[in-house]
Amino acid sequence: MRQNTIYTVTADCQDCYRCVSSCSVKAIKVSGGQAQIQDDLCIKCGTCVRECPQHAKVIRSSINEAKELIASGRKVSVSIAPSFAALFSGKLAARLPSALRQLGFNMVFETAEGASYITDKSFAKSEKGTICTACPVVVSYIEKYKPELINLLIRVTSPMIAHGRMIKEKYPDNAVVFIGPCAAKKEEALRPENAGVIDVVLTFTEIRKWFEDEDIHLENCSESDFECIGEIGDSRLFPLEGGMFKTGGIHSDVTAADVLHVSGAEDVMTLLDSPETLLRYSKIEPLFCKGGCVNGPGFESDKNVFERRLDIIEYTEKAKRKKQTDSIGDIAYFTEFSDAEVNEDTVTEEQIYKVFEHTGKADPKFQLDCGACGYKSCVENAKAVVRGMAEPEMCIPYMRRLAQQRSDRIIETSPNGVVILNKELCIIKMNPAFQKMFMCNNGLLGRRISYLINADGFEKLLAGTIEHHESIQVKYGIKYHEILYALRDEEQFVGIFSNISKIKFDDSQLDLIKAQTVAHAREFLEHQVKFAQEMAHYLGKSTAQSEEIAQRLIDLYKSDANISDNK
Repeated sequence: MRQNTIYTVTADCQDCYRCVSSCSVKAIKVSGGQAQIQDDLCIKCGTCVRECPQHAKVIRSSINEAKELIASGRKVSVSIAPSFAALFSGKLAARLPSALRQLGFNMVFETAEGASYITDKSFAKSEKGTICTACPVVVSYIEKYKPELINLLIRVTSPMIAHGRMIKEKYPDNAVVFIGPCAAKKEEALRPENAGVIDVVLTFTEIRKWFEDEDIHLENCSESDFECIGEIGDSRLFPLEGGMFKTGGIHSDVTAADVLHVSGAEDVMTLLDSPETLLRYSKIEPLFCKGGCVNGPGFESDKNVFERRLDIIEYTEKAKRKKQTDSIGDIAYFTEFSDAEVNEDTVTEEQIYKVFEHTGKADPKFQLDCGACGYKSCVENAKAVVRGMAEPEMCIPYMRRLAQQRSDRIIETSPNGVVILNKELCIIKMNPAFQKMFMCNNGLLGRRISYLINADGFEKLLAGTIEHHESIQVKYGIKYHEILYALRDEEQFVGIFSNISKIKFDDSQLDLIKAQTVAHAREFLEHQVKFAQEMAHYLGKSTAQSEEIAQRLIDLYKSDANISDNK
């Protein structure tokens, strides 16, 4: 069984829907929180590889196949895509052939020779069709998702295939390894009509790893030339948007009315969704990667796409001065395209509604179309759920509501009393245990907590002097332990209360009571000192506060005495 060109490293895939969001054709199935690529739906654009923050999406490596090919004793030639000049730029470009020969390759050619050849054939008057076919992702997309446009494809093969045939025509005993930035080239080499042309496809990421494994550093390699079997000209610009038109000498800037070059999945798909627009152009050059092949998924570089573009242009200008030699005659360039349309199961409105009911979105106001699940709308997500491509748990608002419901359930069933206050210390929520403990009901919602219990701890939280408060209090003949804390971001305060009236205290609990008693006594003493100093001014307030503190101590020990008597 053939393995997927792009696959998921499940150990690194962690409940992130970035790949689903970035996938233009939604070829990713989420099951059990794992995002798996569905090969029959995938067009091998490799966007998920570039977008995955955990690097869980990987282009399958073919390094071992290339090594085995060389180890077999067969002569092996390289066809390297013109975008190499953006990765191995400046002086490194001239050292690249030597580095590749150190790996065991016999000869090193530029795929730009094949690009020049197929450009001439694509733009020949005898060739019918509108859409250029150098990009295998565009071809795959049309075959799978826009088969009605197959007749608009120019029936000319890609530069890679044409160049592979050129090399094998000249050197029939040689195997050919293609190196480039594109994952889809691995799939293209396996098409039946291309059988035996390209033996192995490597990405630039793979060749760099191979250099590292063999401890080959380009800066230490000598400069050497590429072998040459064809004309190149401006075809080294092929990896750039509009590069094919430039190679063919076709004027294609924004003022051109009869030709169009376009790059990027969104723009390409928008164009292909508009047949009436397609018919306005005699030739269209589409590249699925934004900015062209210099932005392919097998192209790891610290440079941005604009810097890479400048590298390509600089290399093209410099290489033009090199003498072209040893050209080859005509080779087979004609190809066919097949209808491989993806037939998705029909999803009914009733099925969509059932998904909405399950996720709490039956009411249209809860259908937020937030896109957090990776789909553009709640309807698209629901369809994916019905088709088995997505899970209801991918809906973030739904999961948040579930979490809130579970939280509410925990609070409601807690044997401890729980109360939540707003920033004015008014009650906004209290659970049944709290209501039972303090003999109240929801009729007190909105009233200040001080109406029910001693609010000193909450007052301190409100003042910002503390973030957490713990004490033992007595009210309504009940001794209770309170833990209070602040939710600053929400501007709320939470109290958790445990009835300890019938609990036999251990040493640690008695220590808490004693510590609190000492604190109360100290408060009492400090107040009395202050009272003595300003008797006249504070007489009324001191008397009231002193009585309150004294009564609190009496109640506390009275309750302890009752417990002892009961024992």
